[in-house]
Parts: sequence; structure tokens; C-alpha cells
Amino acid sequence: MSAPLQRARRRFAADARSVAEARRFVRDRLAEWGSPDLQEVATLAVSELVTNAVVHTGTAPVVELRLEPRRLRLAVEDQYPGRVLPTGVPEPTRDAEGGRGLLITAALASSWGVEYTARSKVVWLVCDRESSGASSASEAVTGVLTAHGATVAVVQLSAAGGIASWNPDATTLFGWEADEVVGSSMAALVAPTPGNLSQLGPTNRSALPWQGRYAVRASDGHRVPVFASHVPQPGADGCVLLLVPARQHSLLERVPITPPAVRPRAVQVPGLPDDALRRLSMDDYLALATERIRDALDADAGYLLLSHAVEESFEVAAVSGLPDRLRGSRVPLGDPGAPDPRQPTLPVLIQEGASDTVELLRGTGARALALAPMVTEGRVVGALGTSTDSRHGFTDEQCVLLQSYAESLSLAADRLRLQRSERERRSWLSFIAEASDLLAASLDQEMTMAITGQIVVPRLATWCAVYLDDERGQPVLQQVWHADETRVEGLRDVLVKLEPAELADSGDAELAGELTTLRLVARGRGIGHLTLGRAVGDPLRDDVRLVAEAVARRSALAIDNATTHGALVASGRALQSSLLPPSLVSPADLDVGVVYEAAGEGAQAGGDFYDLFPVDAGTWCFVIGDVCGTGAEAAAVTGLARHTIRALTRAGFPLGPMLERLNTAILDEGERARFLTLVCGTLRPRSGGYEVTLVSAGHPEPFVVGADGRVRRIGTPQALLGVIDQVEYAAERHVLARGDLLVVVTDGVLERRAGDRFVDDDGVARELAAVDHLPAQAVAERLRRLVIDFTDEPQRDDMAILALRVMGTRDEPDASS
Repeated sequence: MSAPLQRARRRFAADARSVAEARRFVRDRLAEWGSPDLQEVATLAVSELVTNAVVHTGTAPVVELRLEPRRLRLAVEDQYPGRVLPTGVPEPTRDAEGGRGLLITAALASSWGVEYTARSKVVWLVCDRESSGASSASEAVTGVLTAHGATVAVVQLSAAGGIASWNPDATTLFGWEADEVVGSSMAALVAPTPGNLSQLGPTNRSALPWQGRYAVRASDGHRVPVFASHVPQPGADGCVLLLVPARQHSLLERVPITPPAVRPRAVQVPGLPDDALRRLSMDDYLALATERIRDALDADAGYLLLSHAVEESFEVAAVSGLPDRLRGSRVPLGDPGAPDPRQPTLPVLIQEGASDTVELLRGTGARALALAPMVTEGRVVGALGTSTDSRHGFTDEQCVLLQSYAESLSLAADRLRLQRSERERRSWLSFIAEASDLLAASLDQEMTMAITGQIVVPRLATWCAVYLDDERGQPVLQQVWHADETRVEGLRDVLVKLEPAELADSGDAELAGELTTLRLVARGRGIGHLTLGRAVGDPLRDDVRLVAEAVARRSALAIDNATTHGALVASGRALQSSLLPPSLVSPADLDVGVVYEAAGEGAQAGGDFYDLFPVDAGTWCFVIGDVCGTGAEAAAVTGLARHTIRALTRAGFPLGPMLERLNTAILDEGERARFLTLVCGTLRPRSGGYEVTLVSAGHPEPFVVGADGRVRRIGTPQALLGVIDQVEYAAERHVLARGDLLVVVTDGVLERRAGDRFVDDDGVARELAAVDHLPAQAVAERLRRLVIDFTDEPQRDDMAILALRVMGTRDEPDASS
């Protein structure tokens, strides 16, 4: 029965690193399919084809393998469908470092070709099993390179390092004839030049294959820099050296020749079923593997380390025979219980005093430690360690077995490392995003600093303190937060006496632990400090420090925004307060009620205004007005109008000429001018009540509620202010009897709207008729409630209400008579 057809296909990124990934893909698939005899040829061919696809087309290559009973078809597809039919393979120049990819492909394949589609190009080759075993890949490559202009010295070495053969290109490069060097030691020809290797690269089979640079001593005594590839010799104990001039290193550097016969095979971890990785989570799988490896090596304890993506340290991912609290702890780079930073890919063996030198084993009584690094893609991704209490320590066989277990777990460990790194990264990004949202939601300085404390504690620190610089640049303590609320006051008492720079040397028990102070900088200007306190022996790690610095930057900006906003609000309130009259002082026989609301959140003054002030002995002036618009521009005209009316009226100007001069002052404002309406009048006591002199400049007429409850309007509308250059105003005289109520409102009351309905004059009149018996302030409040309850819509216009009631009744005798 013939073997089934095997197929595999994978897309790779348009990146130079894809070449190595493609080689591993091909090698692993052929190993799974039981065809190790094709690995050498296929990996070499896919190196060349994927390199061409990445370098020359810049597109993502797709590698496809199809294994038939007697041959292998390898195809590499790229998305560059330029139709250039190959009429032959151009020969590169002798010194060229590239351009031989198709030459090598042609030499390795029994047949090859190029297929084009509308969107892609496919380069394929077929390797027959018979032809692939006829010669090694190294022989095929050497033949192609030497046949097309490249000088490749081929030197065959015996197991002892003696020269067994020396080709003509070696004579060309170094000047030695074959009979002069055959039988001598190759190491004797390696020039011990500073900066080059002082000895020949590895020749023993366990260390092959090997690539590197050194210099070879030529026959005339000078040194020839070369790039060398040491390849095992099939069926023999020696090896073959391929040597090219150092400047042509790319001829060999990207063609690693790795026959499966010399590749160390990973050992399956005992006690782990084949489907364990599928049925268990990655954490559980590695924890179980650590326990099984400990048992297999007859060790007393074991642990597995993962390298950290941000800082130079390792994290304890699994333990066996050690306290579970060690999981998640960090082992710094250079610790005896971690890989040696000088030679990270080499095992670590401590045969005596392991519990005294390795922090993870402290107190366990362990004598010996064996630690094997886990390497993936040339990068140390973790380490597997075991310890024993036996005085005999670990044997060489146990160390070799541990290294094999580490190799078998390296991919799983790297996968877990990446998963943890991604989870941690996402967690911190979410944390920073949530912190940003919380800080951006507040424009109150105290609240922003309190939010900063809630963000930092307990996620980043046990306690924190916020300092802000005063006018002299000295830090002043503002907020203190502690995970234990009962310790906040005690901590505050200590911190208030010290500056951030003095905390580390204070020696106070409240400050015991690891301290970190971060400068709060907003818009390039330092505004304070954020001090973080953590437990003893738990310093701020590099990755957490990055997060803390990100929070400090956002907190500084939020605090600065809140400070600026608070200053602007305070300035605005002070300016707005200056536009409103001071607390009103009314005559003894006048009951006064006022309601004033400016439209807009946080506004204190707007386009509506009012005033009541004495003019001379016994005479009072009242005014209520409405400037076109709302906000700061309208408020500016409000201030101009109120202060002008006060000044001119007290200077003795009658109401008409006074308003004419106010009209001129408003028009003089130019583009800042706003027209306005107002009612201005004077009140003079007379027998039985008050005489009212009144001018209504385009404003709704005042309401008068008599003692009998009847409501009437007084005043004749005249021209608006700030519209006409030449205008004359005439004052009218009216009488308010005792008990009468004078009410003046702005259109923010009358024009309150709900759909097609308005409060209007009739609505105000009805309300006044129902509340005529109430005090003046209560009447003003009832009108305000009428406006608010009229609709659920927010108030969009300023509102002012002035109510004046003449005290007493009509039958009361006049006190002035």
C-alpha cells in the first residue's frame, strides 16, 4: 500500500525573519512525515526562494509542500506577478555577494520552473528521493558556487582536526598547496589575531553545524579574513569546512546546512500524555511538567522561570517542592538561580551551597542546583531548574536530560511568556485608559488629586502623597492616601513636616519601605510631586514604573487643567459679582423682593440686570433691564448700563436726559454694543404712598397690584437703547398707594415657552392676582416657580424679577404728615 499524499501550506510575513521561520516550517513538516532525507535539500531551497520573495518583491510569501511517495514538490508564491520568462540563469560576478539563489535552486532540484497568475508568481522545484540522496546539500552548493565564479575553499577535517583534503580554491585563497597542508592540524593555520577567533571553531559533532569568522594564515605569512561554515560529514566523524572571503559572507551566512542526523532531539517529559497541551491551560501544563521533571530527575525541588518582556528579570511561573508563594516573584538578571547574563544560553550548575547562594532555595537545605535555559529563536525565554539535598549533587547524565527537557518545553514556555506579556500589557493599558477617563471627568482641583490617590492606591503603591508647588516653588502637601485608612492621619502628620527629597532619609517607621517620587509635569512646567510608598523589599519594577509615570503625567495635566479652570471660574465669578448690585438696602416703608437667574451653567451675571439705590434724602431709584443676548458680551453692557445709571442719576440728571446719555455711551462701544430694554424710575414718598417717575425704554410695562387685588399695567413703551443715535425719552408720573405692589420682570419670564404656549402677560397677571397678599420676596419667588414649572426644558434666557410693595394700608395715617 503506497504512502498517502502529504500537504502543508503556510503564509509568512514580508520580513527577513520569515526566512528562518520558513526553514523551520519545512524541516518540522518533513520530520512529521518521516522524510528526514529530504530536509537538507528542502531547507536550503526554501531559504533561497523565500529570501528572493522577501527581498526582491517585498510581499508576503506562501510556502507549499507536497510530499508524494517518491518525490517532494516545494513551491514559493509571492504577490509580484511580473511576467519575466527565464531564458537562463544569469551568472553573478566573482565578487558578488548575492544573485546565486536560482543557481542553488537549480542545482538541488531534479526539475524547477515558474508559474504566473494574474495576481501572483510561483517558483517551484521537485526533488526526487533518488537524486536527493546522491550527494549532500553542502556538495551541491559548493559545486554551484564554484561553478559560477565564487571562490569557496573546501577543507575536510578528520575527527582529530587534521586536514584530510584541500581543494584548489583553498590554494587560491591561502596559497598553500594540498600536499603542504594535508595531514597537518587546521588549528595551526588559524591566525591568533586580536579581534578574530584565537582558535578554530567547533569541530566535534555535538557542536555542529557552526558558522563564524576568523583569519587563516596564508603561505606568505599574511592573514586572510574568512567567513566559515563547519558542516558535519555524513557517515564520518570529521567535518567539512566551507570558507569564503569575509567580504562575501552572505554566500554562506544565509545557507545553514543542518542535517537531521546531528540535530539533538528533544526528550518527551515523562508522565505527560500526548494531548496534555490540548487539554490543559498553558500554566497548568508547565506546572505539571515541572513536577514530572522533578520526579524524573529524582530532585527535591524544581522551578520554571520565564523572562520578562519589559525589565531584565525572570518571573517564577511554576514551582514543585517549593513554597507556592514564590510563584509570580521576580528573579533579577545575574542571580545565581537564573541564566548567567554573560553566557545566557549555557546551563548553570552549582554543586555545593545552593541554598546559601540562590534566593529561591534559601532555607530549603538544597546542596546542588542544575539549571537549563530554554531557548527559542536564539533568545532565552526562560529556564528550568532543579535542586537536590543529596551530597552527590547532579550527574552529567541528569544535567543532559534536564537540558533535553528544557528544549522540549521551550516553545510552550515562550508561548506562555507571550500570553502573560500580552495579558499584562492589555491590563495596564486598560488601567491607564480608565485612569485617564476618571481624571478627565473632574475640573475640581481637590477632587482631581483625590482621584489620583484612588487610582494609585493600592494598584501601584501601598500609599501615595500629592504635593503641589507654591508661588516660591516649594512643595506643599495636598493629599495623602493609604491602603489602610486608619493610617492616613499618622502618615499625614509625618509627611507634612518633610519635603519629598527628605523622605528617604527620615527614618520614620511610617515611611519604612520602598519610596519612589515622580515629578508632576504639565505643559513642560513642573507643578509638584507624586510620592509612592511600597512595602519593604517590593520596589517599583520597571514595567510598573512605566505605568506609574504614565499616571503621573495624566494626573499632572488633569490637576493643572483643574487649577486653571478654578482660577478662571474664580476670576469670572469676581467679575460677574461686580456687575450685580451689592446687597439691597430699601426704605423702611418699602418691602423689596428680588429674583435673578443668569442662563448658562456657572453664570452669575448675564444680559438681565436690576438695581435699587438711594438718590438723595427720601428718593430712591430702581431699574430693571434686558441686554440683547446672554453670556460675557451681554454682561459687559449690563455693567456699563448699571454703573452709568447710578452715576448720572446721583449727579442730578433727570431720567430722560440720563437715558439719552446712556444710549450714546452704548453706541460708542462700537462692535461690542448691544441694544437693551429697561424700565427706570424714581420713588419719592408723598402723603399716602409714593410718587413714581417712570421711563420704559422698549421694556415690558410694569405690573401694579392694588390693595383690592386688581392688576394693571403702567408706563408707555419708548425707543430701545443702543439702536438710534438721536433719541428723546419722556418721563411719566404715577402714584403708588399704601399696600400697592409694583412688579417689573424681563422677557425671560414672559417668553418662557412650552410648545406653542407662553407664560406671557396674562399668565403673570393671574399669578399676581392670586398672591397679592404675600410679602414682596414671596411674590418674586412665586413668579420664579411659575417660570420653572411651566416646562421641563432648561432655562435658556436670563430672568430678573423686582417686586416693590408700599408698606401699610390705605386707611393708615401718613407717618410723614
